[in-house]
Amino acid sequence: MIYLDHHAATPLAPLARRAMADALGAALGNPASPHAAGRAARALVERARAAVGSSLGARAADIVLTGGGTEACELMIRGMPRPSRVVTTELEHPAVREACRGWERAGVEVRWLPAACGKPPSPAQLSEALTPGALVVVQWVNHETGTILPVAAYARACGRAGARLVVDAIQAYGRLPIDVADLGVSALCVASHKVGGPVAGALWVDREVPLEPRLRGGGQERGRRAGSQDPVVAAGFAAAAEALAGRLERMAEVADWRDRLEAELLAAGAVVNGAEAERVPSVVNASVPGWRSDILVAALDLEGVCASPGAACSSGVRAPSPVVRALYPAEEDAWRADSALRLSLGPEGLDALQVDAACAAMRRVLRRRFG
Repeated sequence: MIYLDHHAATPLAPLARRAMADALGAALGNPASPHAAGRAARALVERARAAVGSSLGARAADIVLTGGGTEACELMIRGMPRPSRVVTTELEHPAVREACRGWERAGVEVRWLPAACGKPPSPAQLSEALTPGALVVVQWVNHETGTILPVAAYARACGRAGARLVVDAIQAYGRLPIDVADLGVSALCVASHKVGGPVAGALWVDREVPLEPRLRGGGQERGRRAGSQDPVVAAGFAAAAEALAGRLERMAEVADWRDRLEAELLAAGAVVNGAEAERVPSVVNASVPGWRSDILVAALDLEGVCASPGAACSSGVRAPSPVVRALYPAEEDAWRADSALRLSLGPEGLDALQVDAACAAMRRVLRRRFG
């Protein structure tokens, strides 16, 4: 099996697997318990908090650990004070879109900024939609195309308008350097399972920003997220976060693999989606004339290649990619959304030989339509 769906979830890195195995013996208690077993479990949780904070240039105390990326997005968006308006883009992940719609159901106006010609909304487009007290919600890296959004420029526009910016950095984590001190944002969320760790999420919140919990119960996470933390998962998250610098160093190698896969697709007559803007090196999204996304994914699966039509959260839904449709809204480009294929890569469990084998498998599959 050749796994090319790293933007959905990365294979568990060996160092994270070892850390979790070691934690199984140490994490006997509840992290909130005052006795020795509880303190040992709590130490694993706090190590994860510190490691994630360090990987983001943040204090450990400003990190909230969550069950996953969707929960982190929900807390980041719906936990903010009630805004005058929500401003977001048509490119967002379903977790962000649904959280924004939660504000809409609560009576807050939501502005959906369009993206066209393969590029995200410009800072000027954002500025035109801002009002004092607005909440701006954007992703840093698109989950389907790898397009990098100009978050720093968005932050400057928000600062001038008196608006608050929160960022879904789940696909940026481990692919771009992140330092929250330089960004000028109010909150930012990441996920462990995008960087070789277990399924878990985390949210950084500026210490001056009040945050209303979405899960209520105990006083865990300094009252910002109720629920007992899983120390074994925390151990894996810590290991993945601590290895992030080495992962970033391997992105040049990943870019080479991506370029080889992209060349195969282009040779078969495909067009690359999002190529008009800067992209991270870990993904290629292409539309192949004559193919439907779900059929192409199934054909590759039969060849032993795991690929995706888009966000894993939308799997099982037979619908054109909303991201590709937003990037290319013209009717003559409608086919691109219906035939979009996402190949996403990372250094975990992948090598050049597997990329070669994936290229060969794609040639066999695509030859069936292109003679």
